[in-house]
This record gives sequence, C-alpha cells and structure tokens, in this order.
Amino acid sequence: MTSASSAGAYTEGFRDQHGSAITAEVASAAAAAAAADWKRAMSCAARVGTGALHLYHSVIRDALAAGLDWWDVGELLGAHPQAAFEQYANLTDGTTTPARQRPALAVTCTAGLADVHDMEPCYGIDADDLDPGHSIRSEPTVARLRETAAMTGQDIWIAVKLAGEYQGDDYLEDGTAIRRWTTVALHPDELGWLREALALNAADEDPGDEDD
Repeated sequence: MTSASSAGAYTEGFRDQHGSAITAEVASAAAAAAAADWKRAMSCAARVGTGALHLYHSVIRDALAAGLDWWDVGELLGAHPQAAFEQYANLTDGTTTPARQRPALAVTCTAGLADVHDMEPCYGIDADDLDPGHSIRSEPTVARLRETAAMTGQDIWIAVKLAGEYQGDDYLEDGTAIRRWTTVALHPDELGWLREALALNAADEDPGDEDD
C-alpha cells in the first residue's frame, strides 16, 4: 500500500484492500438477479453500496490530505463549506473550522423564537433580508432551524453579523435567544451588502453619537 502521505494514498489503499471483493460482489449480484434470487442480489448490492461509501470517504480523505480546504471540498460535494466540515471533519486529524480557515468570510448568527425573543440590532440583520441566493440560506444550522420551526409551527428569526473571534461563543444572556454560532459565507462579495446594512443599523441605533 502507498504511504498515507502520498497523493491518492487512501483511495489507492481502498482499491488494494477492497477492489477485488467489490468486483466479485457486482458479479454475484448479476448472477443472483439472473437466477431471480432477489434476496441474494440485494445483499450483494448492499455490500457494494457500503464499499462505495467507503471509497467516497477515501477520496475525501485524499482531497483533505492534498491541502483542499472546506470550500474546495464543499464545491466537490455541492455543499456549503460548514456542511462539508460537519459531515466529514472526522475523516482527518488536525483540521480547523471553515471560519478559522478563511476568517475574512466568517459571520455570526443568532436565532430566536419570534414569540419569545426580541431580535436586537446588536445581533445583526435579519437573514430573511439577504438575497435569496445568499449562501447563508443554505448554511446547515440555518436550514435545520428553519426545518424544525416549520415542523413545529413556530416562527423564528435569524440574525447575521460579521464575526469577531470566530468562536461562536461570545456572550449571550440566558433567555435572550435560543442559539448563537459562527459560520461562513461562500464569497467575499456576499459580505458587501451585509457590511453596509450593519453600518446603517449602527447609525440608526445611536443617531445622536455624532453630535456628542
């Protein structure tokens, strides 16, 4: 087997260890289907599917070992960088969060129940005011919260602001919201309107500051 530090080592290792067995399972599935032995055919197909998933993981491990970050992996998967991180960070040691990989694209989100929590200006701007194609709308925690709210018939708000320390653990008083976390935008140009809106919010919040 090729050293794990070599390019493509994990995928090559998978091929060496499991390639022949998977090929045999495909042949067995075909033979079973020809004999109308559907139970055996499905069992063979299931083992091929499990092997394919391991192969998929091997390719991702090789991509990470080659130096791709979570934006690159997310693009390969057709997923938000944060979603790629949450699903596959366990495949590699020593990786960092997307917000730490590209801190200039980090944002902090705060979510609350509309009937219980007030959305304060300091939390940022309403995510619903972002462009419909903005990547924050496909961010995994945003999507999960929206889905849960729809299932339970509750209204929620999600506010977005530029991140500070990129930890997502800045102080949040008990009862003021239900969740705060740090995530990322896909592209720098997605933050332009956010900066402008936040600046307007800050100006509207304390209009008398310039006179002091």
